[in-house]
Amino acid sequence: MNTSRIYLPTDDFEPGEFPSMLAIGDSWFWYPRNNLLQALVEHKRLKDPYRFIRMLGYNGAKLEQYVFGRYARQLDKHLSFEFRGSYSAILISGAGNDAVDYKLALKRSCIGIASAEDCIDEETMAIFLGRLSAALGALVQRIRDAYGATNRPDIFLHSYDYPIPDGRGFKLADLKVTGPWLLPAMKSRRVEEEMALRRAVCRIMIDRLAEMYEAFAAQHERVYFVRSTGCLTSPNYKKDWDNEMHPSADGFKRVVDQCWIPVLSQHGYAKD
Repeated sequence: MNTSRIYLPTDDFEPGEFPSMLAIGDSWFWYPRNNLLQALVEHKRLKDPYRFIRMLGYNGAKLEQYVFGRYARQLDKHLSFEFRGSYSAILISGAGNDAVDYKLALKRSCIGIASAEDCIDEETMAIFLGRLSAALGALVQRIRDAYGATNRPDIFLHSYDYPIPDGRGFKLADLKVTGPWLLPAMKSRRVEEEMALRRAVCRIMIDRLAEMYEAFAAQHERVYFVRSTGCLTSPNYKKDWDNEMHPSADGFKRVVDQCWIPVLSQHGYAKD
């Protein structure tokens, strides 16, 4: 019998192995070779019953697609009576791809703008965050409707960390498979090429997302927020980041150890 396993949406349970967490998310859960879930199930402080996780969604998924789009059928299946009884907690990850679609909420042209704050189109940012909050609210309500008033699972949301828009995409066997994501958004909005400015733009987006998630969690019972901003601080950022959007294996391990495990331990999923 395995000591841990991450089940894909269509995988059958192995005898004696029942996923006790449901992870609904995008590439921070799905990224090949290393990802947040892999770092989580391998962490020595995670309690044994929670080392089996079912994940839904996919790389590139957007938050609203879990309820209204292509991944809604997956969710409905695993919230059905046959499946939902085994899940003690539900982990939700999303918004990175949505942010890229909104061009990081940048003004149409940032030529000559030296301040990251001045590059942001606040109306677009408000629309973006409002749509995300609405999608998240619909997702949480869908979960609660499925479970009813009793035996509701805990729900954990998370932020990202501050990415580096250096134009690196995901490579497999030295072939670029997808990305970059951030640099094209910067170029399309004509953000000045100074890296400090571009990093500051990314920082604003990540902070705004974190603020939205944290406020959402504070307003909903048994919804908890895992803040991971400011965790990846190696002097050589390429040690922490595989590419523009995804941490390295070491980076994900640090995010889990420093950010996820302390929150999970407060709610009985990890050892103190």
